[in-house]
Amino acid sequence: MLALFRILSCLAVGAATLGVAMAPARAAEPDLLVVGLGGTDIVRNYKPAAEVRLEYRPAWSLIPAVEPLFQVKPWIGIEASTRGAVWGGGGILIDVPVGDFVLTPSFGVGGYEQGTGKALGSVIEFRSQFEAGYVFGDASRVTVAFSHISNAGITKRNPGTEALVIQYALPIGRLFGY
Repeated sequence: MLALFRILSCLAVGAATLGVAMAPARAAEPDLLVVGLGGTDIVRNYKPAAEVRLEYRPAWSLIPAVEPLFQVKPWIGIEASTRGAVWGGGGILIDVPVGDFVLTPSFGVGGYEQGTGKALGSVIEFRSQFEAGYVFGDASRVTVAFSHISNAGITKRNPGTEALVIQYALPIGRLFGY
């Protein structure tokens, strides 16, 4: 888990540095509703399944002082596979603008129900993710996300699973006409 944290930290610092060097500051993003579709257990291919996910990402930044360079935001979401596995949780993400593109590492914790999917060893499971994508003029975005879910060794059984998901983020205000 420490190695994963170090890798995500390096990615976040590198992405922030690249974003500062390549892009002018962007105004704060709106609240986003993220819908994703992809596949889970794509690396070990033990119990692969299709996956759908839904996330809410509020517009406000947890650290407003760094907002011109990047935004640290909370998120909450749920994902479910065609094998009946469900993970729901929340955490933090870092949005780093790079021109019209965005890099977003994130980390969260949540609860997991196996269904007929992969046994991950615990009800408590952590998700780390890196996504990259394009931001349209209306602040909607299309991203590709690679995520890893595991219990970080809190139980003896900790096989983990990876997912690759294509996501579309829609500003929530557009749903209500503002």
